[in-house]
Amino acid sequence: MHINCTKDDLVYGVQIVNRAVSNKNTLPILSGILLKAEQNKLTFRATDLEIAIDCSLDVEVIEEGTIVVPGKYFSEMVKRLPSGLINLKNTDNFGLEVKYEQSELVINGHSSEEFPSLPEINGHMKGSIRQDLFKKMIKQVAIAASADESRPVFTGTLLDVVENQVIMVATDTHRLALREGIWEGALVPEKISVIIPTKTMLEVARISGDEEEPLLIEVGNNQVYFTAGNVSLISRLIEGQYPSYRQVIPESSKCKSKIRVRTKKLLETTERASLLVRDEIKERYSLIKLKVHDDILEIESHAPEIGRIYEEIPVFLEGEPTEIVFNSRYLMDALKAVDAEEIYLELIGPLSPGIIRTVENEEYIYLILPVRTS
Repeated sequence: MHINCTKDDLVYGVQIVNRAVSNKNTLPILSGILLKAEQNKLTFRATDLEIAIDCSLDVEVIEEGTIVVPGKYFSEMVKRLPSGLINLKNTDNFGLEVKYEQSELVINGHSSEEFPSLPEINGHMKGSIRQDLFKKMIKQVAIAASADESRPVFTGTLLDVVENQVIMVATDTHRLALREGIWEGALVPEKISVIIPTKTMLEVARISGDEEEPLLIEVGNNQVYFTAGNVSLISRLIEGQYPSYRQVIPESSKCKSKIRVRTKKLLETTERASLLVRDEIKERYSLIKLKVHDDILEIESHAPEIGRIYEEIPVFLEGEPTEIVFNSRYLMDALKAVDAEEIYLELIGPLSPGIIRTVENEEYIYLILPVRTS
């Protein structure tokens, strides 16, 4: 391999794929980044066997070839190179010679023969969604996914596709987030459901742009393939049965108290109230009480060893006065994810789930279970 490229190209390519580099020592080759030069393109690839990321850039290819370089050292090295033209060339014994300005360095690499190739997907579902929309959907839903690896299904994000609709759902059994979007391409006549690791979804958000360019999605029997421009990501799917999320979302008709409130105002108040009760270990003490009556929402938190906070904010109440206790962190996560000036907080009673919806539309739903305090 022998190429000319810029420092910016190297930094961009390495940053894109570096998150898929394995930190485990079971297979040393997986701690490397594959560089492949052919047809005036340089392809970067990394995989930890759970996900694989591939990024291709236009460069000047003098001689085609491949090499695997150590991901940790190569990524740190390219960030510190001076700006300008960089020359990369294979040496004997799988070394990579890097020339810049009047200097050069050699980094020891590995043969690409041991590096895993990307699996082929015989997809039974193909389509696309706008990158900016998908990115927003992931931001709003991923917050509700579980980090408990003993229950793999709940660490994933459910993706339902039917006709021209995409539904994304995540839950850790204490809260649930649902977001709807538009599926582009051929209609999907019968609903297809897959569970994608939330780690994968966050990586897809990272490689997606903020424009309306399409994110191509192809689903096979046990894998999913995403393509955003010159970047591709392939991931395994999580096997298992996802819970029936529609059954746990109360119908709006059952709502006894519907509170319309400014998102920013409620978030700021909740953040202040949570300061006294913030405790990552003793989650029970991360509680705040909400009480609504006469178009006033009272928010209160109390930590015996620290103090007490009480605030009132104006709201518009439809229905009955009520009170409820939430985990403050769960409530703040939802308010930060909402992309709307105002929300509805729908309550059935102190022991039933609360529902957050945006005032403008119902494409986003966030369910949060109350906490019993007695």
